[in-house]
Amino acid sequence: MMLYRAENLTFSYDDIRVLDIPRLDLPEGQFTALTGPNGSGKSTLLMILGFILRPSGGSLLFRDRKTDGWTATALQEARRQLGTLLQAPYLFRTTVERNVAYGLRVRGIPRHDISSMVSRAMHTVGLAGYEKRHHQALSGGEAQRVALARTIAAEPSVLLLDEPMTNVDSASRSIIERVLMEKNRDEGVSVIMTTHDLDQAYRMADEVVTLVKGTPSPGAMENVYNGAVYQSGSGWVFDTGRISIAVPGGKDGSRTASIPPETVLLSREPAVTSALNTFSGKITAIVQRNGSVDVSVDIGELLISRITDGSYRRLGIGLSDIVNVIFKAEAVRLY
Repeated sequence: MMLYRAENLTFSYDDIRVLDIPRLDLPEGQFTALTGPNGSGKSTLLMILGFILRPSGGSLLFRDRKTDGWTATALQEARRQLGTLLQAPYLFRTTVERNVAYGLRVRGIPRHDISSMVSRAMHTVGLAGYEKRHHQALSGGEAQRVALARTIAAEPSVLLLDEPMTNVDSASRSIIERVLMEKNRDEGVSVIMTTHDLDQAYRMADEVVTLVKGTPSPGAMENVYNGAVYQSGSGWVFDTGRISIAVPGGKDGSRTASIPPETVLLSREPAVTSALNTFSGKITAIVQRNGSVDVSVDIGELLISRITDGSYRRLGIGLSDIVNVIFKAEAVRLY
């Protein structure tokens, strides 16, 4: 079963369109990470999926049911299947136990069951014994875990989380990651999470969906550029306003380009190659991953190359070095 299906879904704040999604399928039981730059529409999409906002246009199906025109009762029924954790969640000025129990009381859970459900949620987030502690006595990471405990206490089948690990300590971050992975892998809970952390997205998620100006991109958030395609002689070029990139033909009208970082080669010396895209630039960042290294190069636009550990050692490159970057026109994805 498809958990969500969006078709021609749009959303506007006043006259400014922030979402324009021709088609998006999010399967049941999947861990999905929503990435994209600030202002790309991630949080807005999450609130639409959580039935907090209504789309301005198009259709949204939830578990094969159309949501347009839902009654208040139908919306409440759908929301009860969800656990939603927005950015900077509010904690009530009371004890941790009362905060976690709030959603259970609203759902009409019998009082004799609430205590055990609160205890179970607190244990899951690593805060067993904190039930009587006042919210003001919590660190930022502990407060976020309390908010997560409140979200999972009613055991929803879908978790929607907006940047849940922003501004938390490393210990709380590890615990939150573990809880979400266990919920998804062990209990089959569908998880949809927004994040700016690409390492985290690729490590945790089954699928990474990148939004660019409110539209899903087929590529990852790295090396995504806005611009326009035009014909130059016998070839085609994508112009970002800062650099011109040779691209495959037949995509006139495309406004966005992405270049998979794995397709970008690095060289200390000018390369002799048939590749149409060769640039020179300064290294601005080096990030080591498991078995690979991301090297960011300023070529007028910031371009990330993902190379193996072995290639990185052989190149002997460092921050501020000037290197040559090479990629084929066929590597560029246009949409």
